[in-house]
Amino acid sequence: MSDDSLPRVLLVGGVDSSGHSGLDADRAAARAFECEATAVSTAATDQDLFEVRSVEERLLWHREAADALPGASAVKFGLLPGVASIVEAARIVARSRHGAAEVPAVVDPVIASSSGYRFWTEREFAWVRDSLLVSGPILTPNLDELAELAWEDRGSLVGDAERTVRAAERLLEAGVSAVVAKGGHGDPEGPVRDLVLVPGAAPHWIERERVPGDGIRGSGCRFATALSCALARGRALPEAAEAAGAYVASCIRDGAAGDQASR
Repeated sequence: MSDDSLPRVLLVGGVDSSGHSGLDADRAAARAFECEATAVSTAATDQDLFEVRSVEERLLWHREAADALPGASAVKFGLLPGVASIVEAARIVARSRHGAAEVPAVVDPVIASSSGYRFWTEREFAWVRDSLLVSGPILTPNLDELAELAWEDRGSLVGDAERTVRAAERLLEAGVSAVVAKGGHGDPEGPVRDLVLVPGAAPHWIERERVPGDGIRGSGCRFATALSCALARGRALPEAAEAAGAYVASCIRDGAAGDQASR
């Protein structure tokens, strides 16, 4: 039963057969931020903690998403496994931004799995740049994803704040409405520094202590959903990004504590 008192967030993404990322992680983040979640699956993945073995794109998911968009306070996109999904996501983002009431649309650009499985080839990248970015989403790349989308070498932005800002500016020029670049893949010896960049404003940096450990699966999913939920609750983008980062840090901290307890 839905709770009409809670903001409703539309979550679009893949189903992880291991249950650690994708829509399972999205739902957990929505619960933590006290938002009602409407989930629409774009694909089913066969994976475990070590590798992604296959991805099966789900046809016509966009019809469910379009039907669920009215009344949503925010929408978040995760895995978009092919050109058709990328194009349909762009249409929904455009609709969310130009309807009777603008709805924040967050896109987590899932380019590759942590084990190295590539979801996007150059063909998908072309459509991302030509349709999805120009539709105006709020983009939440990690540093590697930001580098690839901005035509930089992977890993080239680590420890280089000026170059990171320039890469984010290129995405603004391509059409995105804002970039929230996650710093978890930055210098492992230093703090985490997330960048929030919107057109016409100075770069806004959010710094927090790095939590020791190897991180958790689905951290990008959790961050983007937490950001969407905070925006759905009326927070400004920098404040929402800070809340999302703090939430992911707490998940990593709790996961590390659980690992220690199980040994």
